[in-house]
Amino acid sequence: MEKTIYRFSASQCDWTGTDEKEAKKHLGGKGAALVMMAQQGFPVPPGFTIPTDVCNHYRMMVEHSKEEAEKIITSVVGDALAGMQWLTKTLGYTPLVSVRSGAPVSMPGMMDTILNVGLTYDNLSEWEKRLGKRAAMDSMRRLIQMLGSTAYGVPHEVFEFQLAKHKKAVGVESDTDLTADDLEFISQQYLKAFFANKGFDFPINDSEAQLRAAVKAVFDSWMNPRAIEYRKLNGIPEDMGTAVNVQAMVFGNMGEDSGTGVLFTRCPSTGKNEIMGEFLQNAQGEDVVAGIRTPRPLTEMAEMGAQWKAVYHALGDVCVRLEDVYRDMVDVEFTVQNGSLFILQSRVGKRSAIAAFRIAVDLVEEGVIDRDTALSRLKKAQFKVVRRPMLDPNFKEEPDLVGLPACPGVVSGKPVFSAEDAVNCTEPCILISHETTPDDIAGMNAAVGILTKTGGATSHAAVVARAMDKPCVVGCTTLDIDAMKGSGCTKITIDGSTGNVWVQTDVPVIDSSDDPAVRTVMNWCMEKLGAWESSPVDLGSDHRPHVVQAAYWWGSLEVAEAVVEGIKQMPSRENVKLDIRNPQSFMPETDNELAHCFGTKPDSDAAFKKEFGQLLNTLIKDYPDLDIVGAEDVPLIVPADYAAFSVLAD
Repeated sequence: MEKTIYRFSASQCDWTGTDEKEAKKHLGGKGAALVMMAQQGFPVPPGFTIPTDVCNHYRMMVEHSKEEAEKIITSVVGDALAGMQWLTKTLGYTPLVSVRSGAPVSMPGMMDTILNVGLTYDNLSEWEKRLGKRAAMDSMRRLIQMLGSTAYGVPHEVFEFQLAKHKKAVGVESDTDLTADDLEFISQQYLKAFFANKGFDFPINDSEAQLRAAVKAVFDSWMNPRAIEYRKLNGIPEDMGTAVNVQAMVFGNMGEDSGTGVLFTRCPSTGKNEIMGEFLQNAQGEDVVAGIRTPRPLTEMAEMGAQWKAVYHALGDVCVRLEDVYRDMVDVEFTVQNGSLFILQSRVGKRSAIAAFRIAVDLVEEGVIDRDTALSRLKKAQFKVVRRPMLDPNFKEEPDLVGLPACPGVVSGKPVFSAEDAVNCTEPCILISHETTPDDIAGMNAAVGILTKTGGATSHAAVVARAMDKPCVVGCTTLDIDAMKGSGCTKITIDGSTGNVWVQTDVPVIDSSDDPAVRTVMNWCMEKLGAWESSPVDLGSDHRPHVVQAAYWWGSLEVAEAVVEGIKQMPSRENVKLDIRNPQSFMPETDNELAHCFGTKPDSDAAFKKEFGQLLNTLIKDYPDLDIVGAEDVPLIVPADYAAFSVLAD
């Protein structure tokens, strides 16, 4: 193996390469972004990255010898401890650290994160002085829960039961209502529950063991079932591996002047050019994406006093700078500690299909990217999605429930209440839950839509739904899941553009493919092909050349008759060409899915050819000079949707 840790800070970055692809390949997307931001002066807590090739070496060794694999972990942790010494020298104290995965491509929520690594009973008093007792104890209970679940396999519910039990005993609803003493008691209960489940003690006084377990857990998470499923669904190679990012903690759980959040520099659902984000006060990062608490809109920061207003404007400046770097919409994770802003992650943001088209067009119009770059970012699959049905504007029935729109699209289906039921359902279904987790990935893929009771537009359900282009509504707080289970309901309709939900209602939909951004992209595709868009009947009245393209209406004798009659009625056919080629002649054999674009099937041509031939005979007899096209120098004349399928990426 080559170098096993790459340090990054405002004053030192071990990775000095300028090739973005190489940086992502070795440091993962998250690590590469942290280096870039540190180099450019963003407020990034220092840390170091264990590169992807270490993960791959470990993964291959696990298949042959677990003993040798453990030796790799021991070696890597030795280097990581040297990295911790560097952090201590840089900061003037030994920080607690977050240990996060970071694959070369974004896999939101699929792998593991552990916060507050290094907190022990031996250094607890020091951290109580630095953070306050409540924040220190809150960090302690989070460490036990996250490391216990991810690294040691204690079921998440074991800890959640202890938390819920104590909240009920002291009569509070929210985690933020728990006192320092409450959190200390819960931490002790967590330790007892850990021992009862595993038969040995949690390493509460061994920071090195915590770091070792966290690094190993992140490596192992590359091969967990949900990550494997996600890679299959998205065509991500297994041999990419994941990097591990070890970064000094900043604390959003230090009180009302602290918090954490996620934002997008443009709306990921609609593509509108405005910052869209959410945050939670007195919280740590996983609280937002986990959907346990429904966060507040980012815009509320500006109304929360001078300190939060300053943070809000600072975030606006960060967004402008990051878009300049990425030349795209950016997803940003941030933490506020005692009023100071820190950026923990940036990456090109996941977005819905319609947002992808609108953002691409806007960036071209803003002069940020050119058309070729815009087209390279759009995919055939997204074009299919933007042509989905949308709610009929004449439908006025009030929704039964309203949540937060997370990914647009109108879908109906049978309600199911677990990922397993969604996978096994033999008809279109809507996956309904309090909030999805990474383990639900197969069920989310199987369902036609997703509806959650909690969470916001940056929760796991929302982010993954947008990555899948799956209609999604989140934060539907009035949703009574237990009541719905027992109601005998057989049909749910969700509108991911508005957050509206209808129960047992027939909701009419219409075609949605005429969005201005989509039409603009289709026109770009036509130009890219050097093609003209065909028109079924309108031959025009000026003297420009007109090509009448049979492919557009092939198979419809009624339209063919109208076209022939239109040609006859023209005052002159000097500028008219009639292209009578079968649409199949310029369709690759493998593109059977495109046949619907032309309204024809290969086996339906015979009868039409016979009747159309008779029409042509009369036309040619009456107008022998009419140019019947089939020559090589004639431009390709196709419907614009065929052009889009031809040009956009797979």
